[in-house]
Amino acid sequence: MRYIFSLLFFTLSLFGFDYHLKPYTITKGVECFFGLSTKVSEINGGNIINSCYVETDEGYIVIDSGPTYSYAQQAYKIMEEKRKIPVKYVINTSSDEVHMLGNGFYKEQGATLIGPEAYRTYETNPKTTIQEVISSDAFVNTRVTPLDTYADHDIMITVGNLDVKISKTIQDNNRLLSVHIPSRDIIFVGDMVFNNRLPALKHNRSLIKWIEALKKIEQTSWKRLISAHGIKTKHSALKNTRSYLSMLRDELQSHITQGESQEKALEKITMYSFMEDNLYNEWHRKNVAVAYDELIKLKPKVSLPAPVVSKETPKVVTKKEEEKVATKTPSNKETPKKEDIKKEDTKKEPIKKEPIKPKVSPKEPNIRYYSFSQALKKARANRKVLLIKIRSDNCPFCDELDSIMKRNNTVKKIINQNYIMVNMNNSREELPLGIKVGVTPSLAFIRPDTKKVMMITPGIEALGELISILKEGAQDGRKHGYLK
Repeated sequence: MRYIFSLLFFTLSLFGFDYHLKPYTITKGVECFFGLSTKVSEINGGNIINSCYVETDEGYIVIDSGPTYSYAQQAYKIMEEKRKIPVKYVINTSSDEVHMLGNGFYKEQGATLIGPEAYRTYETNPKTTIQEVISSDAFVNTRVTPLDTYADHDIMITVGNLDVKISKTIQDNNRLLSVHIPSRDIIFVGDMVFNNRLPALKHNRSLIKWIEALKKIEQTSWKRLISAHGIKTKHSALKNTRSYLSMLRDELQSHITQGESQEKALEKITMYSFMEDNLYNEWHRKNVAVAYDELIKLKPKVSLPAPVVSKETPKVVTKKEEEKVATKTPSNKETPKKEDIKKEDTKKEPIKKEPIKPKVSPKEPNIRYYSFSQALKKARANRKVLLIKIRSDNCPFCDELDSIMKRNNTVKKIINQNYIMVNMNNSREELPLGIKVGVTPSLAFIRPDTKKVMMITPGIEALGELISILKEGAQDGRKHGYLK
């Protein structure tokens, strides 16, 4: 016990705050620490962005040094355990504090720091907002460190066997950079892409130019994309951000064309399909307001056509001419016969067929979660299987599973029909019925009448796998005559 206590004291004194960092291999020579899909808080110490390191023959390249000195120190310890080589470069993809406040630690190790031009603002005003939110032990030794290179244009660097292209993602925006490594088929895009979290139009970012920049990123050659938020890395990683921004643009343009005010747009543009994204409540209305102000300026001004003035002199008509016009016989056109008029009147109008509207399946209600004791009673009363979703701290695949369960209609339907759900974190609480799991996320299927654990499935990573597991659990329940 004394040994455990002294070890804990040593860990706290060495790092100040334990980030529980775990590296995930993305491709050969590239590993990442995935941040949480939330806001900066005292509990997470600012660990809300993804930070990666790339191994080369000469040393490491770090992409985004993280929110604090302590975060960078702990990340570097993991890198050293893998291979003891120096950090040659640190590249900040954004001038936001959480991307670059670990720079000071890496500068002490001799790294060259590269970041966007907007980073200079912190050098003139080094006080940060993050230090007012996180704990003092997390912020210890953290400081704004001047960069060696401010990337206000595209830069190419070579480190060992790798050529690395650093680009301004949006040309007139001095806050954002992307890092492309063609030989590794990977691109780091920072705050250009958000997964499991709503995109934010902050720092006067242009909606139109953001959409254009995403198109350029799509046209660049890569197999893996790493954003600042979320764990998706394939081409589908762009989908959420691109869909949200494009829908926001289209809906706003429609409202502006109809002459509606910003207040009306804020009231009407809810974009329900994104309501379950993290930070929707914090950012959506702000995004609508910022984008409205941008798009209203682009609305073309419509001017009325000038009246046409005839150049011909008006003709003077005499009284005799007026009388001639009045006494003129009507034209030789035959007046229609009464029978013809009747025939025309009786002609039936062709029946217009209404277009057949496609059937839209109703949206499945969201999954409800209960405490274990509540779920046990409810599952027993409704003859359903009790299902515990088990996650842990700093688990990106757990975040991905949460997102799928929030948004996928098929998953929600299977669960609502067959299961009563419990959500537990084995980093913070003891699991019931002696359940032990080594890998998260995991699902534990329990029959509530006997409290017997029917099945535990660890490490779910794909939607198809999740659906088949849920169906299997329901089939097992029916086989034993328990489920309805």
